[in-house]
Amino acid sequence: MGDHMIYSRTGKIDEDFYVLGHPAVPIYLMDGLQPIIFDAGFTILGEHYISEIEKILGSRSPAYCCITHVHFDHCGSIAALKRRYPRMLIAASEKAVEILKRPNAVDLIRHLNASAEPLVKQLGISYTSEARFEPFFIDHRVKEGDRLEISSDCHVEVFETPGHTWDCLSYRISKRNILLSSEAAGQPDKTGYVVTDCLADFNHYLASLLRFKTLEADLLCPGHIYVYKGRDVTDYLAKAEIACFDFHKTVLQIAAEENGDFDCIKQRIKRFEYDPNPGPKQPEPAYLLNLEARIRAILNTGRNTLNGYDHQA
Repeated sequence: MGDHMIYSRTGKIDEDFYVLGHPAVPIYLMDGLQPIIFDAGFTILGEHYISEIEKILGSRSPAYCCITHVHFDHCGSIAALKRRYPRMLIAASEKAVEILKRPNAVDLIRHLNASAEPLVKQLGISYTSEARFEPFFIDHRVKEGDRLEISSDCHVEVFETPGHTWDCLSYRISKRNILLSSEAAGQPDKTGYVVTDCLADFNHYLASLLRFKTLEADLLCPGHIYVYKGRDVTDYLAKAEIACFDFHKTVLQIAAEENGDFDCIKQRIKRFEYDPNPGPKQPEPAYLLNLEARIRAILNTGRNTLNGYDHQA
């Protein structure tokens, strides 16, 4: 794999590959004959993302915006991007299409984007807008095995990687062997802790995480804060796997100690996982919603064999 490095910055990371916005809530750009954007961050950062895209592409338009999943912090500024680049196609999974048909899901995305405004101020980003989240149309439905062409010698491969969410996709840029996994590979924070982000299903999450190891990426983008290169990709995925099993064990242990009292389970986990994190971190309303889903996913798995995986911590 050659060099190894961990990035927590914006700008050019690899040949024709850029992190834009802010490391805490980035979007990614792969330049080429048909440039591709990955994810769309917060709503109020839409104009900020556009400004940074223009610095690289000038008057050119991205061909696609590929969404990993339709959580509020990954699809927030789609409407602004689409207004600026009307020919750009929005690509996501069929399950994402179904989610966006639900008024309650759209309302939640709007609410959580609004709750993120204090975080943006803490990050020191002055170039924000007053925009509120707007629903959007997915132009191009992609699935496992699909390919999107960037240029004659570079394409994007689509992988279905459920577990974090049911609509979660990951993308690999072939020429540079860059893997954009989003939170399907867990989410590291500044303390070194890796959040096991199994909101939909623990076993599916674990299977997706283990699949990433077989892809042997040279560059890994987990979704927020960090980008890993070379040997640090392998090291991070190994750490995320250990964290996955440890979190599963911890949730079951706390649930037993608290006799299944869900609020007590949530508060105990929050005290060691969220409270000590100096940030940047999820807005608390989003964190608590996600934590509840993660706990339920593990309690639903229980002590059953984890898809036949045997792990020795």
